[in-house]
Amino acid sequence: GIEAGAGIVLPYLIPLLFLLAIYEDTGLLPRIAFMADGLLHRVGMHGKAIVPIILGFGCNVPAIMATRNLENERDRRLAMLIIPFVTCSARTVVILGLVGKYLGALAATLVYVGTIALTLLISFLLSRLDIHLAAGIIMEVPPLRRPYARIIVKKVWLRLYEFLVIAWPIIAIGSMVLAIASWVGIDSWVNHGLSPLTTWAMKLPEAVGIPLFLGIFRKELALAMLSSALGTMDVSTVLSAHQLVTLTVFTVLYIPCIATLSTLRAEGGWKLVCQSALLNLAVAVGVAAIVAHV
Repeated sequence: GIEAGAGIVLPYLIPLLFLLAIYEDTGLLPRIAFMADGLLHRVGMHGKAIVPIILGFGCNVPAIMATRNLENERDRRLAMLIIPFVTCSARTVVILGLVGKYLGALAATLVYVGTIALTLLISFLLSRLDIHLAAGIIMEVPPLRRPYARIIVKKVWLRLYEFLVIAWPIIAIGSMVLAIASWVGIDSWVNHGLSPLTTWAMKLPEAVGIPLFLGIFRKELALAMLSSALGTMDVSTVLSAHQLVTLTVFTVLYIPCIATLSTLRAEGGWKLVCQSALLNLAVAVGVAAIVAHV
């Protein structure tokens, strides 16, 4: 759990926080938000949502926290439902480790871009459920200024502290629960219980059930456990190209990780957690089933 936070999240998160702080203090971020408002408004989001969306490509946890910058509650809840679809660093590892490694860079890029397009489509559809569409940005654009290192470091630390005290302990605890479950030996129960989803809906081997279950704790665990579950380091000898794409699409889209769900609960309550988990699962099953049967 400690290694996952240090090796996957922080290398993406810290540089991004520094860049965002510089953008804020120089006056560039309001300009980016204003320019993005046109595209995001067409899909029902506010231009300011570009900030948490950018954060989401590093990690969904600080991205959800960043939705506090949205003044309107409707816009904030929509952003929190959309962010779990943004391909974070852990999901990027899954795309590169399955599609990129075995099918090439072009296929991995298509999957990555496809998830972005799907995220915008979901935002468009969800926004139509509420007739009160987000208003365009009316904001004062500050003049360009020189950033100060002391202020930037303080901003980065304040945002990083929230990740350190909320998300990272959950990742560590989840890893301990995972180790205990593996030691007890519930793998076969999980695989059998998930077989209607894996073998029927997605035409995958039953053995991928346990990696998908573990992926709820951390997305990269689904990739890490796949070779062990299939009994080979070269999973392409067991899974066809079609199955590799199906498995990757489902892993990238289905239920957010425990840390993300916990942050959603803290920011929006249990109702939002249930809505997000069910929405992600429904979209993942639907899209993966389409890919598997086409």
